Amino acid sequence: MARLDGLSAGEARRFRSGRMALDLVHTADDREHGRAELLTGPDGLARWLGVVTGLGPVAATAADIDPVHALRHAVRRAAARTMAKTAMSVVDRLALNAAAAIAPPVPELRADGAAAVRGVVRVPEVLSLLARDAIELFGGPLAAHIRTCGGCGLLYVEPSPGGCTARRCAARVRVSRLRSA
Repeated sequence: MARLDGLSAGEARRFRSGRMALDLVHTADDREHGRAELLTGPDGLARWLGVVTGLGPVAATAADIDPVHALRHAVRRAAARTMAKTAMSVVDRLALNAAAAIAPPVPELRADGAAAVRGVVRVPEVLSLLARDAIELFGGPLAAHIRTCGGCGLLYVEPSPGGCTARRCAARVRVSRLRSA
């Protein structure tokens, strides 16, 4: 089974929250829930961004790591503020707006009828997609449906067809409590 910077294909599906921006948050180190930092190098970053966006491989360099981490932190803080029903910080709002202002990858229809992306996809273009997704989420009706799972700590939009569900993690929490009693 192919690994994605320490993430198996099965584990990658576990991180699907239904929103790309929230999936980005799930790549961070979270020792409380047993997750290590996933985006540590350009190769893993390129593969993860390609998988989560469906764009395929993305051209990434070591210099791209810090901007990705910065956007991830802005999205995490914005999600926390949104769930707490408090105003997003100016810094996070400006970070999302700045990333979204970059032109996203350009789709095109190939002669064989398949969809493709024109040229080489670079990290700033993908960050634009992620920031636009976050803006749509935090500024739209789904903002009221962002949740944090008590069992695994993942963010998701309720109801989330492919992401964490409270039932699945609640069952794990109940089993864990029974075993520790």
